[in-house]
Amino acid sequence: MIAERGEALLVEHLHRRADLAGIPLSGTFELTPMCSMACKMCYVRMTPEEVEASGKRLRTVEEWLDLARQMRERGTLMLLLTGGEPFTYPHFRELYEALRAMGFVISINTNATLINEETVAWLKENPPQRVNITLYGSSDETYARLCGHPTGHTVVTHAIDLLREAGILVKLNCSVTPDNVCDLEEIIRYSDEHKLILQATSYMFPPLRRDESSIGKNERFSAEDCAYTEARIRLLQRGAENLHNYCTAIEEHQPPEEDPLGVDCEGDKMRCRAGKSAFWVTWDGRMIPCGMLNDPAEMPFEIGFDEAWTRIRERASALRLAPECTTCDAKDYCHTCAAMVYTETGDYTTKPQYRCDLMRATPHACRTVLKEAEEA
Repeated sequence: MIAERGEALLVEHLHRRADLAGIPLSGTFELTPMCSMACKMCYVRMTPEEVEASGKRLRTVEEWLDLARQMRERGTLMLLLTGGEPFTYPHFRELYEALRAMGFVISINTNATLINEETVAWLKENPPQRVNITLYGSSDETYARLCGHPTGHTVVTHAIDLLREAGILVKLNCSVTPDNVCDLEEIIRYSDEHKLILQATSYMFPPLRRDESSIGKNERFSAEDCAYTEARIRLLQRGAENLHNYCTAIEEHQPPEEDPLGVDCEGDKMRCRAGKSAFWVTWDGRMIPCGMLNDPAEMPFEIGFDEAWTRIRERASALRLAPECTTCDAKDYCHTCAAMVYTETGDYTTKPQYRCDLMRATPHACRTVLKEAEEA
């Protein structure tokens, strides 16, 4: 845990320096939209038939490596390989080994369903910085219901055991939805017992990249239930005192019930690393600031990495978020980002009502969860 915090502080320091210098310190290669599962809330998954029907294609190993050489010249150090499921990408190992030999610090996002003994033996010889695994439930039944994979839990937990036995660092993520919330306590118990970092959230981005008509919609909780589930996550992971203190802070900075009269200000810029020191390249060849976004986008395989990064940085810098969010007392606790605003509303300047409703519901949700804990 201490090493994890130390790594996070170092990465944050490097990104702050890179933000100021305009260096694309970290990037993501989204190798494919295809996946071995079919999670209901996924923002990118496509079947092979859908990829073919789109008229687009996966980029070749040679194309990715040529782009990587350009990135390295511009200062990129950290690289995340993701999908879809990256292990479904043809010639994944060839690409991974070449990228690693180029000196990139590589992490892998995976659902772990394709990781077996032979894969782990190969990774042990070519270790990544970390393997990030999303754990979707505590039973095969939950995996079948949410992900369409009837043996998912058995396969994934076996893969986690193999990776840990091989000395490969594993971090867990958990997307909590109405289909797996019944497993929440067991998922957190599993991470604690195995001494694994777990990042869990009940907020699901609307999947605009997969379906442009999904603005403000996903297979997710209501805003009130999302707030309640986030409070449960905080209680289970950080304890009652932390939840109480968090609740008090929110109450003292409660979002207004109505927009302030006469709001007339320029909205905040993007607050995260996206388009400042980080970028994402999609499976079909577009550079975007963040993987949740469709726009702004540039074409690095056609115009070159340097020009694409320069344009993305300029366009991201010009974005302004909703003025109401700028003047809201709760903005430091809401953590609304550009991707949330865009996917909730379809543009960058409209207040994301779901997030506002979630924040307004948070104090009551925290108090409810605390009371339930006391009575248990």
